[in-house]
Amino acid sequence: MKKTTLAAIAAALLAITLVACESTKQEAPKPAQAATENDLEYQRSINKIEGTAVSIETFNADKAAIMKKIAELNVIMTKKDYDSWLKYISSDSKKYWSDSYTLSKASEKLPKELKGVKLRNLSDYFNYVFIPSRKGRQIDEIRYNSAESVKAVQVTKTEDDKTKITVYYNFVKENGDWKVEMPPLL
Repeated sequence: MKKTTLAAIAAALLAITLVACESTKQEAPKPAQAATENDLEYQRSINKIEGTAVSIETFNADKAAIMKKIAELNVIMTKKDYDSWLKYISSDSKKYWSDSYTLSKASEKLPKELKGVKLRNLSDYFNYVFIPSRKGRQIDEIRYNSAESVKAVQVTKTEDDKTKITVYYNFVKENGDWKVEMPPLL
């Protein structure tokens, strides 16, 4: 009986020891995962944001919506479909770029090959300025100014391996929808 009791006590102690050891085991820290290209782009995109932070989920949704709009605008520009284009433009931009004084000043700043062209209306701006400055451009990333304002940019490497950012579109959120905002003259 002593042997049986002793064996039972030893078994009980062993079981308690194993349970106690199991409960104190700590998980080894997981190795840090390498940042994905999407993570790196997200960091570049929110780097200079003002105000409210933007989550990665919002970033992904915004980028998808903006890239879809740019693809649609590419088709519109190819067809030179002014009426469809107007649906993508912010109300402030339509108002500003429809002003005759603004168009007159913009006419003076046209490139050499367009000297002599007078922008008379928003349709002229669409045909002589908007389309040529964006046709055939590659948009790679977006950059937030704020949660409601985004730049769509092309990212290229220069010969000296520096990064060059070219802004081709500005978007603002208007009534929950991303619209093209054409910046005012400087």
